[in-house]
Amino acid sequence: MRFHNNAATLALVAAVVAGAAQAQSTTSGQASATAQDAPAETGSAAVHDAGEVVVTAQKNGVQSLQRTPLAIQAFSGEDLKERNVKSVDDLVSLVPGALEGQRQSVASRSYNLRGAGGSNANGDSPIGYYLDDVPFVVTNFGIAPPVRFLDIERVEVLRGPQGTLYGQGSSGGVFIFHTRDPNLDKVQFIGELEGSQTKGAGGLNYGISGAVSIPIIKDMLAVRVSGGHSYNPGWADEYFGAYDGTPDRKNVNVVRNDDIRAVVLFKPADNVKLRAQYWHFRPRQQFLGGMASVDPPYYENTADQPSFGNGDFKLYSFTANVDFKNFSVTSATSQLKGNFGINIPLSPSGFFSSQFYPKMFSEELRVNSTSSGPLHWLVGAAYQDGKGPQANQLLNPTLNINADNNTLTKNWATFGEVSYDLLDGKLVPLVGLRYFHDKRTFADATTRNTNTTNVTTWRANLSYLPTDELTVFITAATGFRAGIVQSAVQADLLNQSGIPASTQLKPERSTNYEIGLKWRTPDRNLTVGLNGYITKLRDLQTSTPTINTSVSGFSNFGDATTKGIDFELHWRTPLEGLTLNAVGNINDSKFDRVEPAVQAALPYLRPGTRIVNTIPHNWRLDAAYTTAISSDVEGFANVAWSRSGDRLQTSGVSARPYSIVTSTLGLRKGPYELALVMDNLTDERGPTIVGTTGPFSGAGPTPRTIGLRFRVNMQ
Repeated sequence: MRFHNNAATLALVAAVVAGAAQAQSTTSGQASATAQDAPAETGSAAVHDAGEVVVTAQKNGVQSLQRTPLAIQAFSGEDLKERNVKSVDDLVSLVPGALEGQRQSVASRSYNLRGAGGSNANGDSPIGYYLDDVPFVVTNFGIAPPVRFLDIERVEVLRGPQGTLYGQGSSGGVFIFHTRDPNLDKVQFIGELEGSQTKGAGGLNYGISGAVSIPIIKDMLAVRVSGGHSYNPGWADEYFGAYDGTPDRKNVNVVRNDDIRAVVLFKPADNVKLRAQYWHFRPRQQFLGGMASVDPPYYENTADQPSFGNGDFKLYSFTANVDFKNFSVTSATSQLKGNFGINIPLSPSGFFSSQFYPKMFSEELRVNSTSSGPLHWLVGAAYQDGKGPQANQLLNPTLNINADNNTLTKNWATFGEVSYDLLDGKLVPLVGLRYFHDKRTFADATTRNTNTTNVTTWRANLSYLPTDELTVFITAATGFRAGIVQSAVQADLLNQSGIPASTQLKPERSTNYEIGLKWRTPDRNLTVGLNGYITKLRDLQTSTPTINTSVSGFSNFGDATTKGIDFELHWRTPLEGLTLNAVGNINDSKFDRVEPAVQAALPYLRPGTRIVNTIPHNWRLDAAYTTAISSDVEGFANVAWSRSGDRLQTSGVSARPYSIVTSTLGLRKGPYELALVMDNLTDERGPTIVGTTGPFSGAGPTPRTIGLRFRVNMQ
């Protein structure tokens, strides 16, 4: 990996050297400082502190989840495992207001949150994705990382714009995936075997994964390696022509997924932590896109043409942290390289192919206070240099369009936040600011356009914490997404459709006003969270049909307002071992203004109608139970019911609501665990995405799947 030679890296080297020197001169008297005076831990190792769930999302060290004045959730890796949450797609059912926005393949999925993300995957992501301390960013295409959850320490989810700390890719929220660190003291091992059967599939699903951590130099140097392989045979059939009941090929949508992660942790001094990580993802899928039917599931009019969606991503990262007496310095450097794409057959004989070859370098340097005084502050700077070449071809009997292009971005930002504890920390005002500069160039065979964007985002927050059991806050925050870049072909087709368009859209901006409450009983058996929000969205970027139904472009639809309520309830019941959980969202998202040209072309969109690709509600109910079967055997069970509301597509067709039921039943003895895992027990077919061919087209949930999972967890 080649790191850029910039001022941030030089500053980090100086900080590491100074920090190591300071650690060598620390006296034994200083080492006996109280925990309150000691610098806060900035890594991902601490999930609970004396029974308290803690998070690091505010980038100022470890903080109690209860006292964090944000709409935020935190899930431990073990909690996700017992709920059978194995991917980002499973995770969104636990997040109020979240939904899958677009699924091109197992390698290319995007998500929407609280109405942000109407353009689905295209353009910069409306949700920020972070793997530990570095972003997963694909220029001009907002897909989620295909993370395997085996070696996840915890996941933090922030809802609402996070423009101050996380920048332009977080207008809807942020997902942060904290992986497990190598253990500097002892050998650790996790192993997992899975086998299951999906209704209608041509064979058994199987998966094998594991992680091992080995100390090289005790208390100083360790390495951790994790990864796995999974295979899911197809459960949908293919017809070369129209459906006639006799498939030309069966079980075509096969999925394979491989990944490997290697981490080296080096602590040359007590206050210095250096962490290097390599992560390689390889998700692959045969046959994808909208099905002609989801029950029974099949594709038709494929003319025996290939269909696939593959991905190959490599992420290199290096994070360094140095703790001084009253402040901490953190540098996070990464480079993402990859390729992914889709090839979809078009009826009656044709195809659409889109292949991406992204590369993104990112650097962030920040300093935050760690003293026990009432003043808390954070300042930082970030830099990104990326490109996103695409090879696109559309072929049908009347068209042969090659739309290869490239999007290049060089952007930088400076940011900061400051807060002050009033009334012994019971009242805490906070303000934050970020200045962002982006130079973005679009180039294809005939066009080269460069646009420069300068944006300032801010956050103001006032929290009231009268006791450890109650947190109330009000906040106002802004966010934005850089303008989508599209090909000249798409822009020309939109103009021919009567919709003014260019190769780059105006940025999408959001302003969020929110009030939140977190309350729990003194014994912490009952926890309640409520959030009410109003978000103003300007210049919404949305997929827009053109006069050629095979090609869609993108336009700024207009302005909108989304209003909603999030709720969370966690109850450790009087029945020993039984815990009940409920999360949900009620959302009302409507256009305030629609561009006249868009409204003329799409008359079902007008002021007062629902924003495309939003849902009016979602919720999930969980019941978890553990009990001692004998002195050394524990039984556990989890059953969950989740519900997602209907949504309007840009085609004018609404996708109907759907429900999913999952369950896990298992036994645990020491480090060994055996579980019966059941997904989609009611065999719900969806769909979650609807095209223009009818109410039953689209890509729905995976049919009912039942299997066994065996784990060995020697942590």
